[in-house]
Amino acid sequence: MKIKNIRLKNYRNYDNLNISFCDNLNIIIGDNAQGKTNLLEAIYVLAVTKSFLSINDHNLIKFGNKCSFIEGLIEKKNSTLDLEILLNDNGKFVKINHKEIKKLSEYISKMNVIIFSADSIRMLKESPSTRRKYFNIQISQINKRYLKMLTDYNIILRQRNEFLKIIDMNKKTDTDYLEIINDKYVDLSLKIYNFRDEYVKNINSYLGNMFFSITGFDGLKLKYISNIDNSRDNLLEKLNKNINKEIQYKMTLIGPNRDDFCFYLNDKNLSLYGSQGQMRSAIIALKMSEVFLFTDKVGDSPILLLDDMFSELDINKRNNILANLTHDVQTIITTTDIDNINENIRKKANVYEIKDGKLFPGK
Repeated sequence: MKIKNIRLKNYRNYDNLNISFCDNLNIIIGDNAQGKTNLLEAIYVLAVTKSFLSINDHNLIKFGNKCSFIEGLIEKKNSTLDLEILLNDNGKFVKINHKEIKKLSEYISKMNVIIFSADSIRMLKESPSTRRKYFNIQISQINKRYLKMLTDYNIILRQRNEFLKIIDMNKKTDTDYLEIINDKYVDLSLKIYNFRDEYVKNINSYLGNMFFSITGFDGLKLKYISNIDNSRDNLLEKLNKNINKEIQYKMTLIGPNRDDFCFYLNDKNLSLYGSQGQMRSAIIALKMSEVFLFTDKVGDSPILLLDDMFSELDINKRNNILANLTHDVQTIITTTDIDNINENIRKKANVYEIKDGKLFPGK
């Protein structure tokens, strides 16, 4: 999978931008705050309809304007797609080959991207909800059925939480309705659990070897931590046992909404006991593992975005990472210093320079 071209209008600090990419390595050079990260963000938004930087879509619209537009030409193994996203005060609107798509679940997964940025390491340090959000996006890129199930799950979770605020266990109508809600809730919870469990198992088939190739150390694993398993009876029993506590807290305490994902290096939780270098290498190993997993599951390689990654890595780690990239993986790298990248690699790359939201051929 390749992004051949992207066009931006009134996006962040860009008035208009039209840039074409080569199929292999693309290098974007520029000082800080010139628009390098904004460009990668736009590619990411084009794929998953959400920013990896901002929660509020309105922040993506250039100040003083009412809308923002992204269009990209995507080349896949068996097709070519023109993808468009329009952002304005009324929301976001997506098109595939100039045809409007009403459901985002029908749009997401058409283009697969994996991004590493300076903020990626924060995933290990922040709350479980941050990690759930990250892995929800990754699984949805591979399988759009997961996104549909997740949407349905969030709807029934909201309904259940609202009902927990008003339920009267002495009323038969209330207990009957709770059984109906629990039935739907259990079905969707088990489907979400199984998708997540399978994803983690698949990632771990690559993760340890990738971490070793980058650092020379063994023993990295991603653990899926959940308060349920794949048993319907066990989950129903837990819900029934905890109903009084859930009524007291007025929220659902059992299920995928409480899941977490943690990195362990030789049985030690990296977020608690790992060094900055170990955590950064773990995230890089995850991203590289996802490249291979996406390729295996989707049948086409994802687009890899690396935002100023090399400035914080020693030369050996840089070379180890680049050695793991195949020519099939289109990679777009941003950097403030071209000298961070090996000269032989630079010669084979498409190089651009960005200054104040404008594009120039690289030197």
